[in-house]
Amino acid sequence: MSILIKNVLHQNRRVDVLIKDGRFEKIAPDTEAPADKLIDGSDKAIVPAFYNTHCHAAMSILRGYGDDKPLFAWLREDIWPVEARLTPDDVYVASRLAILEMIKSGTVFFADMYFYGEETMRAVKEMGIRAAVSLVEMDMFDPEQTKSKMATTERFLAADNPCPERIVKGLSCHAVYTVSSELLAFAARTAEENGLTMQIHLSETAGENAECLEKYGVTPTERLDSFGLLTPRTTLAHAVHLNRRDVEIIGERGSFLSHNPVSNLKLNSGLFAFEDLYHRLPGKVTIGTDGASSNNNLSMIESVKFASLAAKCQADSAVAGKAADVFRAATSNGAAAFRLNAGEIREGASADCLLVDLNNPFMVPAYNLVSDLVYAADSSSIADVICNGRLVMEDRRVEGEAEIVAEARKLAEKIINLK
Repeated sequence: MSILIKNVLHQNRRVDVLIKDGRFEKIAPDTEAPADKLIDGSDKAIVPAFYNTHCHAAMSILRGYGDDKPLFAWLREDIWPVEARLTPDDVYVASRLAILEMIKSGTVFFADMYFYGEETMRAVKEMGIRAAVSLVEMDMFDPEQTKSKMATTERFLAADNPCPERIVKGLSCHAVYTVSSELLAFAARTAEENGLTMQIHLSETAGENAECLEKYGVTPTERLDSFGLLTPRTTLAHAVHLNRRDVEIIGERGSFLSHNPVSNLKLNSGLFAFEDLYHRLPGKVTIGTDGASSNNNLSMIESVKFASLAAKCQADSAVAGKAADVFRAATSNGAAAFRLNAGEIREGASADCLLVDLNNPFMVPAYNLVSDLVYAADSSSIADVICNGRLVMEDRRVEGEAEIVAEARKLAEKIINLK
């Protein structure tokens, strides 16, 4: 499919953007070329789309299910008991709801850590965006669960990828407090042998750090590193409570961090040191939403604002968490974490982008587009979403959204009856 966007605002000038075979082929004024789709961009700006580097997509169906609790009480009392009763089809229905929400708020990629990955991949393939899909390794130190998780992971990795041009299969370990040494070693070995991406919750709370130090005599970062789990293919979610040596290790290994500002604030996990880490680990800080039951949405356009404001609070500086820095973390840095040639509007890059409605009140008067997107805009500012050269949202409409919402409501009725 080819798309020609005429007279769109790009980096403070009007250009035409030709998209062909999933890539930006030409960005220049006065472009004349045949195209399957012509878009009038005269009231729009073109910007990179968002790359959500930490998400539990199917948890969208648990939005509002057990709020206002500390992390561990929330997990043990509300989330884990329900998740144990979800079926593969439940995960498919919930994943479609999550992807719909992400598209409507400008996200074209998410890194997922959940169960029944085949169902998540089915939803991703149908809805046209990108994802890194992994099965969460979590055995709660039960040897039988360890064996089961290993077998399930091997089956998942052996199964066909239904959409290799947009889906990456990877691995994830839940956290040092839920994964045994045997399963950590298996995950590290499997990822290394197959060149897989890895996602891990790291130092989300002070309690996690204290427990790890008491049990193993090392920080969570040091424990994961001892298994070889920190590599340039690894993305570490939260990373709120890092000491100086932890940061040095992460930098030496080339791993990425996924900052989840809204979830961290809602669960009172602490304040991520964005300003310090953004400069100490150049290009390695990204943004994620976490799941919709701890956020409680999957809107990256909201998360970038929270990231900036939390950075200013944490650093006690109005110049911390600059709009351009958090926007880069949410776009090009996120794409780089998963080895995507994307996250930028440039010739040759994958054609992932947003068309922003410049007539939306949040975008007026538009002295600084990036600043407006970070501090003022909400999802209503996004008119169109293009992923891999294909329109997945046009004039704020996503194909099949009424059916997706209806099916999610049916699933919610089932879940509420589980209480």
